[in-house]
Amino acid sequence: MKRHVSMHGALLALAFAGAGCSADAQAALRVCVDSSSPGADMDLRLAEAVARDQGTTLAVHRFDGEGDDEGFDMKNFVAMAGKDCQLVLGFPLRDRHGGLPGGLHATQAYARTGFVLVTPMARRAASLDALRPGTRVAVTYQTTPNLYFAEHPALQADIRLTNEDAIDALEKGKVQAAMLWRPTVVKYLSGHGQAQRFDYAELDEPHARYDLVALYADANAKAAQRFEASIARLGRDGKLSALLQPYAVAPSARKAAAVAPALPAAAEAYRRKHDLLARADVDAQLAFAGSDKPSAGKAKAPALFTAKQATGGKASYEQNCAICHGDKLTGRAGPALKGKHFAPDDGKYKVGDIFAIVHKNMPAMAPGSLPQNTYVEIMAYILQQNGYPAGGKPLTFDGAKSSKVPLIYAGQ
Repeated sequence: MKRHVSMHGALLALAFAGAGCSADAQAALRVCVDSSSPGADMDLRLAEAVARDQGTTLAVHRFDGEGDDEGFDMKNFVAMAGKDCQLVLGFPLRDRHGGLPGGLHATQAYARTGFVLVTPMARRAASLDALRPGTRVAVTYQTTPNLYFAEHPALQADIRLTNEDAIDALEKGKVQAAMLWRPTVVKYLSGHGQAQRFDYAELDEPHARYDLVALYADANAKAAQRFEASIARLGRDGKLSALLQPYAVAPSARKAAAVAPALPAAAEAYRRKHDLLARADVDAQLAFAGSDKPSAGKAKAPALFTAKQATGGKASYEQNCAICHGDKLTGRAGPALKGKHFAPDDGKYKVGDIFAIVHKNMPAMAPGSLPQNTYVEIMAYILQQNGYPAGGKPLTFDGAKSSKVPLIYAGQ
């Protein structure tokens, strides 16, 4: 899942544009921060505190994580970590065993954030189970919360293309709740003077919570160790939680408060559209990082569709999907739809989970507008491209919806 606030003049003056980083250099703590991220001010505030703890100065290299029309190439992280800074802050990670840009490492988590349930104060709800049957819930196109409606069928999905659209629908009463990325909610509500109207609670659902980590290259391992030591000291001193609020909580905190007690009064209005999938819902978008070869000893993938369905799905994919997801399913503005990061070995995503997103969220400008059979054939093509063999029994719409077959990459 593309992903602002005026910072202290001293930080602006220290913006780093320079050469390679040495693991032993301590003249300045050099960090890269995504200026388009709604949590950018939190990361900069944290970097200031870490620099003070280390008794050094701070140099900041800003980058635009929204990227161009084709999104933000994950290889850019590798380039930045090798040239522009010692640490790239604010990278969301759900699973420490995968999802990192190739060749980089992650520090221990310094924050915990994720998707939250946003409701009006008068109808505050701490979980999806607390919502009344028939409640319309806004979600952003192609983000993880789209999966939650399968387990909560009494709720009605209202799919929006941007976060601004989703929150605007909530403000105008077109929906009664929304499931969105916490930093985005904080930034928008504070910037639009809506903090007193809405409550938000951390979602206790699969894949809803993420660790924020700093990325680093081998040459900067010592800088990463010093960063982790500073974070540990800030945590022991009780300062870390205050630095992270209201965008995130300290890693040791298992649950966020239902609503942050005070949103930043001076926060600048949220002014960019963010595709959360580009920065938050990272599990399916990192096919550029590393090899797509399957693990040794993996069980043979089952036959779920016919060759004819996959052939028809290829034509429909090229017409409706390739413009966002690439001709070879390797991603463009939208995430990659094949490879080990799209279909990881842990098998947590089922065929039915992915099909729910396919037939409800696609194509981007007209979600759910294609015939059912077209969605089935596109799903067959996606399965084929992930190494699943064709068989003699066709995939059906209901079968795809209810399939509990783990989606695990089985390609070469």
